[in-house]
Amino acid sequence: MLDRERQDPSGIQNDAFPYRGGEMGTLIRAFDWTKTSLGPIASWPSHLKSAIGLMLPAKAQIVLFWGPEFIALYNDAYVPTIGDKHPQALGRPARENWVELWDDLEPLLRQVLLTGETVFAKGRPFHIERHGYPENVYFDISYSPVHDEAGAVQGVLCIVDETTQRIVAEQALARTEERLSYALQAAGMIGIFDTDLRSNVVYSDARFATMFSLDPEKGESGAPLADYLAGIHRDDVERVSRAIQNAVVTGEKCLLEYRVLPKDGSVRWLEVHGQCLYDEAGKPWRMSGIAVDITQRKRAELAMGRLAAIVESSDDAIISKDLDGIITSWNDGAERLFGYTAEEIIGKSITLLIPDDRQGEEPDILARLRNGERVEHFETIRRRKDGSLVDLSLTISPIRDEHGGIVGASKIARDITDRKAVESLRQTLVGELKHRLKNTLSTVLAIARQSFRGHEADSPDYQKFEARLLALANGHDLITREAWESAELADVVAQLLTSYGRTRFEIEGPDLRLSPKSALTLTLALHELATNAAKYGALSVLHGQVSIRWNIEHADTPRLLFRWQERNGPAVSPPTRRGFGSQLIERALGLELKGKVRIIYDPAGVICEIVAPLSAEWEEASQT
Repeated sequence: MLDRERQDPSGIQNDAFPYRGGEMGTLIRAFDWTKTSLGPIASWPSHLKSAIGLMLPAKAQIVLFWGPEFIALYNDAYVPTIGDKHPQALGRPARENWVELWDDLEPLLRQVLLTGETVFAKGRPFHIERHGYPENVYFDISYSPVHDEAGAVQGVLCIVDETTQRIVAEQALARTEERLSYALQAAGMIGIFDTDLRSNVVYSDARFATMFSLDPEKGESGAPLADYLAGIHRDDVERVSRAIQNAVVTGEKCLLEYRVLPKDGSVRWLEVHGQCLYDEAGKPWRMSGIAVDITQRKRAELAMGRLAAIVESSDDAIISKDLDGIITSWNDGAERLFGYTAEEIIGKSITLLIPDDRQGEEPDILARLRNGERVEHFETIRRRKDGSLVDLSLTISPIRDEHGGIVGASKIARDITDRKAVESLRQTLVGELKHRLKNTLSTVLAIARQSFRGHEADSPDYQKFEARLLALANGHDLITREAWESAELADVVAQLLTSYGRTRFEIEGPDLRLSPKSALTLTLALHELATNAAKYGALSVLHGQVSIRWNIEHADTPRLLFRWQERNGPAVSPPTRRGFGSQLIERALGLELKGKVRIIYDPAGVICEIVAPLSAEWEEASQT
């Protein structure tokens, strides 16, 4: 008889169901179900008994939550899952024993109960207390509905598989791989590889694969060796292939430097270390190793090579020294200039090259270098091996270590003996020219005085002539100070201050160097304007003022805009005739400057305006 009764130890009569089911079958038969919403086992519906009959012998972890209270029934495999919640969880509403995770669990169970749909998840996290302390655990879950004869959902059959150990291990592995990745990067390594020499398949991490333009996932799952060779610079492929074959044959460690072509279009240098491993039969089995990105090192080596080539081929002397002044490097140019070979001079003090009367220069130079200063175009004299002296232009720069600290200096010495000789000759010639020009002007002035002998020597015409001649002489003095090459516009204007006083003028304008001829012509023109102002204009009265302003207009063709303006002087009216001064200003100056010169006889004061294109012989301060 299938439905026979048995008496449990408590004396309570229960149906013999469930027939088997291990420990949990015994507990279910012995449990007083009359005190639950399920009632005695004899009254349980067939679909409930079928679900329990299916659950109990299963080796999977299964719990059945029945009815709106989610009364718990479970099998032996599920017992370890809930720890010390067993056995009191049996026959009780789930809310009572899963209280710490009820807010998370209840929505899942109600979803199945209300919708009849299965809830499935892999590695689902839960927060549970089952051993007297809270835990974060993970389960693969499948929550399925149990229907009655009418199709209504009466319970939720939960098949679970705890994956906590696997998930925690995977997380630990991920953290370890992350730390390894950081460590590899810190060490300059870009990745690791393992080649199966029997199948020529390479397994690598993502970084290594990426450097060869391979998909990272393909690298981890294994890619043909040919795919990696395709990512190597074509000029290096044959050399790399030969080196791999040699390492396989000889068993020696393989150390290679070669270029690879990542997808970003760059060229990277790798240093790859690998070694062949052999199986028990002595046949090649695997080649494993690591790769280091040495691109920066290669670039530095290339730069150093170029610099060394420049230093060695330079005609200038290029010398390095430490902060104690001890010479540490010496190029061929230094040997040609000073006469010492590198073997003779390296390790000795730089003061060996300094004449006795200039020994004080070196401490000052070293002090400036220690402060990080650069010494540029320092002209001095140094001593050769044979004792002769040589004029030099020195440029000295601090040398820094990898931490930015100053550890020495690099010195470039250029022989300027020929330039000094040319400058000396030019100064001599300019001085002679200046002397002869003054003699000529003195002769002209003497002739003029002889010509105006007697009462006519004090005539206005003679005085004008003499003043113009002196203005011309002053102009020559100005340009000979600059070796007859140019003169500052501001210096040309400033000559007026000597005769008329600084307080009478307002002067403003940028730096501009004029050609000698332009400077002389402008000097004469300003003399005529100042002479006229002293006789009839603003400089003839105590409070009269003259404003002299100029600027450079940067249009399609840069132009000089120059303006002389008198004010606070007598009322001005146009002259009845044009004299020599007006003609000199408007015609001669205009022709020399290739511009327009205009004199305006404004009642408030004479105005002279000059508009002229910048000559190719002129130089702005910003262009020098």
